[in-house]
Amino acid sequence: MYKSPQIKEMFAGQRETVRHLKKIIFGSDPNSRKKYIKDFTEEFRTFQEISSLDDLIVSCYKADLIYLGDYHALKDCQLFEAKLIRKIAERSSRTVLGMEMVYSRNQGILDRWMEGAISEEEFLKRIRYDSEWGYDWEGFREIFCMARKCGIRVYGLDSGPRGGFQYIRKRDSFAAEKIVNLFQTFPDTKVIVIFGESHLARNHLPRKVKEKLKKANLEKREVVVVQNVDWLYWERIDRGLDWAEVIKVSDGRFCVFNSSLIAKYEAYRQTLEKWKYQEDSEEVDLTPTIHNMIDAILKFLEIDKYTYLYRKEDGYREYLIDVFPEVYSYSDQAIIRGLLLEKNYSDEEIEIIEEHISKKGSCYVSGLNAIVIGKLHVNHAGEEAAHFVNKALKQEIGSFQSRRDDLLQFDIFYAAIMGEALAFFGSKLIDPSRNHFFETQFYQYYRKGKEEIEKNTGYTYEEFNEIIRFILLHKRFEKEYQKYDQIPKELLDGIKTQKEKFTILTHELGYFLGQQMYDAYQNDLMGKEEIKSLFMMKFDRSGSALETYLSIIERVTLS
Repeated sequence: MYKSPQIKEMFAGQRETVRHLKKIIFGSDPNSRKKYIKDFTEEFRTFQEISSLDDLIVSCYKADLIYLGDYHALKDCQLFEAKLIRKIAERSSRTVLGMEMVYSRNQGILDRWMEGAISEEEFLKRIRYDSEWGYDWEGFREIFCMARKCGIRVYGLDSGPRGGFQYIRKRDSFAAEKIVNLFQTFPDTKVIVIFGESHLARNHLPRKVKEKLKKANLEKREVVVVQNVDWLYWERIDRGLDWAEVIKVSDGRFCVFNSSLIAKYEAYRQTLEKWKYQEDSEEVDLTPTIHNMIDAILKFLEIDKYTYLYRKEDGYREYLIDVFPEVYSYSDQAIIRGLLLEKNYSDEEIEIIEEHISKKGSCYVSGLNAIVIGKLHVNHAGEEAAHFVNKALKQEIGSFQSRRDDLLQFDIFYAAIMGEALAFFGSKLIDPSRNHFFETQFYQYYRKGKEEIEKNTGYTYEEFNEIIRFILLHKRFEKEYQKYDQIPKELLDGIKTQKEKFTILTHELGYFLGQQMYDAYQNDLMGKEEIKSLFMMKFDRSGSALETYLSIIERVTLS
């Protein structure tokens, strides 16, 4: 069971958000009630034990036939599949890949593209990708690129029509015939099959393959790998095993976790939205996405958006639900720039916002009370949702912290760090699997060579090391700050930085603190009321932001 009541409360908010998303999605999609789906649901409802990625790779190495269950709308699934294909290819000299995504009738077109004889654009056009498949191409491209890099031949396995469940069992039979044919054509090879997860219940595609293998006097060892299955996701959490990335469902069956369920169903909702309106517009309305994230954070903080009052500068009071932010696509760039100019944003401030959107995919603009989405990344969108909550609870929507001339630079610096810490904490409520210590470039490339750093980080070797030195020195200062009579000069120089470097330093220190706060909450070193009070804290007294930062650091480093 849960390690603490805090974790139970945290995941309760996620459950509610996921329930809400599924209600939106499946209210108009009755497929979840089909027997075909229920077969999958029953088979992957519970699990045997914790496993590991290494154990999974070994099982794949020992198997002849590896089924990878794909949730088509979620890019994280395809990225994992590409990664696993590479791991398998490193250990197996003879491997082929079969994919549901491509009709077998298009094999010649697929071969020509894989050989480089036709362009990607021509390949997608000739297989009618948008109309026959329609999911985001970016993730699937990674699979093909990995197969090409590893020298793996790729085969289409599917046949039409795909719509509905009327022909789904016939499609399984067709794909099974193709899979068996691969074994007959390439003896002693390993076959990887990427198919929609619901096809991988024992009595679906795997049973069809076994029957056809038996008729061909062949016997193959199989492994089934599914990803982010709802019931296994929640049971893992209920057992207090939310850290586990891989679980063993039963012999030869594994489930991998590489995404939150909020991200999973939000990706599906957006796909449905895109399909619904693709004839009228290329844009997908992301307002429900962002507002659902805000709801999840408010639920954790136990704030009712229908009763909590926000007081405007003129004294007029509105309910929090009435001040939820507008959500813009970055295709509205001209409109957004015009609105920013009306609010007296300078060209320099507009440039900072545009740079933030370019790097992170989204940005909360307090002066407009709007979140601008360039490209949706759930983690960073969660941060922007938390930035809105932070501003709303401080009653500061529309204010410009950077324009406060009554505060010193170190006040602005540490207030920015606290804002980033709360934003990161909020994003962890959306996706608990996020961990800054493993995603930051400064962690990944610390002590790497000049060529590798400049190739992968976008910084010069000197800039990168200057940032690293500041962060390490700041961490040492945090541990022993009471011994210092004054802040070291190198730290003061960093605190006085402006523009991009200011953003980098405050983000890095804020993200570190946000991760530590999340861990401290889980370990009962910080309470929900304290976190709620931090979201409401204005830091309008000189020194208050630094005092708060150091006070928290003293406790969170114990977690």
